[in-house]
Amino acid sequence: MPTSPVLDPRLTDVEAARLHAARALVDASLTPRHLAGLAVARARARRPAPSTPDVGVRTQDLAVRGAAGPRPARLYVPDELEQSATVLFLHGGGWALGDLDTDDLLCRRLAGTAGVTVLSLAYRLAPEHPWPAALDDAAAVLEALAAGRVPGLTGPLVVAGHGAGGQLAAVLALRARTGRVPPLAHALLFCPLLDDALDRDSHRRYGDGLGLSVDDLAWFWRMYVPDRATRHRSDVAPARARELAGCAPTTVVVAGADPVRDEGLAFAAALRAAGVDAREVLVDGVPHDVLATPGPAAGERAVRTAAEHLTATLSAGRVLDLREGVPQLR
Repeated sequence: MPTSPVLDPRLTDVEAARLHAARALVDASLTPRHLAGLAVARARARRPAPSTPDVGVRTQDLAVRGAAGPRPARLYVPDELEQSATVLFLHGGGWALGDLDTDDLLCRRLAGTAGVTVLSLAYRLAPEHPWPAALDDAAAVLEALAAGRVPGLTGPLVVAGHGAGGQLAAVLALRARTGRVPPLAHALLFCPLLDDALDRDSHRRYGDGLGLSVDDLAWFWRMYVPDRATRHRSDVAPARARELAGCAPTTVVVAGADPVRDEGLAFAAALRAAGVDAREVLVDGVPHDVLATPGPAAGERAVRTAAEHLTATLSAGRVLDLREGVPQLR
């Protein structure tokens, strides 16, 4: 086994490459998580809760009502609250591994940089609760926010998610365009999982040895949506959606050395082709988990750029409400 980190040439961002190499040394003797089993994978994925809170962002753990009862949640409120918008954030972890600590760093960065309140939801996990449990929880909390049933949270609604949570956020955005859930001001998709096909060029180039593998992705999809035919639905695999006109403005952050890179780029392009204000933020030479990892400056820069698109949308004040059948700007 190597005694010093070997940098992967696919990671052209030096900070990300060094961090990944050091981690790879530790992980070299471990059984791949899709073979190690769910309990082992969850234990490895668990991140410690932050010991010292960041200056400028206050947090509070609370419970909100999901589709089948109360769910844990965490509120992030910046000291300098610049927008009254509320962001419903959905964590990553392949719909099976994550919790409120998984994307704590990303939520803090988003709240502090955009000056918005972020509510992170611990939705029900697969395989114990397969599709559509996580989506139903997210939709129920979105409805509660719109109805003012979560005290203190007001303003336009935004959905955001990382990885598998990005898939949930994208599906909510698709539902909002047809009025099935409350109208949205914006959608933020961070390295989203959008299609179970796993046959794009990025899957082949980056699908092994960079933390998130194609085997992991296939395992996650099997746990979340056991029925293969169901995975082809556009409200399960947003990349397959044909009707995108009317979606909220969307920002898609894409890691350049991520197996799901091409899914995100294609989705952003399809949204633009449908007339949606959609922008991608491509972070070259970094792996899938760069946004949730302390250290690489590229992750922080990407969140800042996404926050700029979000705040520009909120400043414009454009929210489409399609639930009554007549689009209105407010």
